[in-house]
Amino acid sequence: MNISNFVVNTLHKLGYRKPNPSDYSTIVGVGSIVPIQIEAYFLALNKYVDEDCKILDVGFGLGYGLNILAIKAKEVSGVDVDKKVYDYCQETVVGRNPRLISLEIYDGYNLPFSDESFDIVTCVDVIEHVEDYNRLIKEMLRISKKGIFLSTPNRRSENTNRDGSPKNYWHLREWNFEEFDEIISHFGSVDWNFINGHSDGPFLVSSKISKNTMALSPFIFKNESIWSK
Repeated sequence: MNISNFVVNTLHKLGYRKPNPSDYSTIVGVGSIVPIQIEAYFLALNKYVDEDCKILDVGFGLGYGLNILAIKAKEVSGVDVDKKVYDYCQETVVGRNPRLISLEIYDGYNLPFSDESFDIVTCVDVIEHVEDYNRLIKEMLRISKKGIFLSTPNRRSENTNRDGSPKNYWHLREWNFEEFDEIISHFGSVDWNFINGHSDGPFLVSSKISKNTMALSPFIFKNESIWSK
């Protein structure tokens, strides 16, 4: 259990109301990193990013994904719903990452870019926070040329309550492979990746699900005949 969940559960036991999941801010993680997110960004970088790529990171959080993607990408940009992390990255990323083009606040669904503005869109540990995830996936495909890279926690029994809800209160839902594959497969052809290991690593990426899979990390190749309907 991470520190934010521990605090929420403790306050709940003392009679305080649990906060709304939409109130969550990545800013609580300042000073720390999430190892599996780092692994996901490096997976995207090494497998899908070319040197001439223009990339948008949806839900850039504390900005370390932007810095990883910029190792190879020609240009990186980011959007987030969270004004706190936007302000934080203005101080810690802007002016330090020479390949960063822009950071913007968005409403969680409508991306302020024209069709095919970016080669690739990345979205790491975000989709589990989104109520209408199909809408967001379609919007990310709209602004991409090649497709989108997603990474989200694999639903595991030790991280799931008896009623099926995630123990991580901030997640609206989590999926197993079959469930998530059913959701995304109609958007286009899918290249499946699985990040296996423990929450703090080390990790091994595979093309097949295993009992140690911690994250589902597919790339959806754009299928214009589907997403444009």
